[in-house]
Amino acid sequence: GRWGGLSSPATCRRSQMVLQAKTTILAAALLAAAIGQAGAFCPAATHPTRCMTRAGRAASSPGRPVGGLCMEQAGGEGTATAKKAFLDAAMAGPKNGVGCSAEQRAEIEGKLNALCAFNPTKEPAYALLRPPFTYFDGTYGLVYTNTTGGSSGKLGPFVLDVTQTFEGIRDIDQMGFSRRGIFSNGGSLGPLQTALRARCEAKTESKLNIVFEDMSISLFGIPVMSKKFDPNGKGTKGSWDLRYMDEDLKVIRTNAGNVLALQKVSPLGGESYMDKQKRIGSQPY
Repeated sequence: GRWGGLSSPATCRRSQMVLQAKTTILAAALLAAAIGQAGAFCPAATHPTRCMTRAGRAASSPGRPVGGLCMEQAGGEGTATAKKAFLDAAMAGPKNGVGCSAEQRAEIEGKLNALCAFNPTKEPAYALLRPPFTYFDGTYGLVYTNTTGGSSGKLGPFVLDVTQTFEGIRDIDQMGFSRRGIFSNGGSLGPLQTALRARCEAKTESKLNIVFEDMSISLFGIPVMSKKFDPNGKGTKGSWDLRYMDEDLKVIRTNAGNVLALQKVSPLGGESYMDKQKRIGSQPY
């Protein structure tokens, strides 16, 4: 194991890998602390295209927007125009909105507010949790946020991709409706994978109560940390106001006042929850 008093190349490589792993885990711990706050979102593994001219590559690339802008489903010409204006402005800016100038942010949020005035979905909180989960199933990638915290995907000099993935339902009532939806926010940085699982429940026709349940971290596919949250603990609860929702795009305002706009992307793992249930012949609700 020694070469003239020096460590062998193999030993050096192992040491470097251990150091890199420790550094990555530390970064994940810092990230987890940031995203564990009420109303937070978290970094994840895939991101939608940043430029509409890349739409032709979207369908064949994991984590890319699917179905274009779904303009025909957006609720009329005014909605379609407002939606395109917002997405064009958001995608022309920096990734996830991180590092926007004051002028850029004012332009993007002005167009976002205009879009929200055209919300085509009545009672969006109830619609989100209503079978067959048209507005929930699959994976949604972050397009824009105004937060400067961990929910923007910013970690040191990096800006991670951000997604939210539907994982199923709990507590079906006698009418066949879900009381709680389960979703996971996950993150990736090279071989590092993080997942923050939460449940949501309709509070009013447009508001959701959010409770973060657990977090896990894996490295090279090997679990390295798992933590369950106290449901009554500090920072584990929040609420979201669904300001806009169609089958392709959601706009959320958190109880902390942060705005997140998420566009549908190809599902993580290549298959959505509902598609998997249909394939295996399971009754998902």
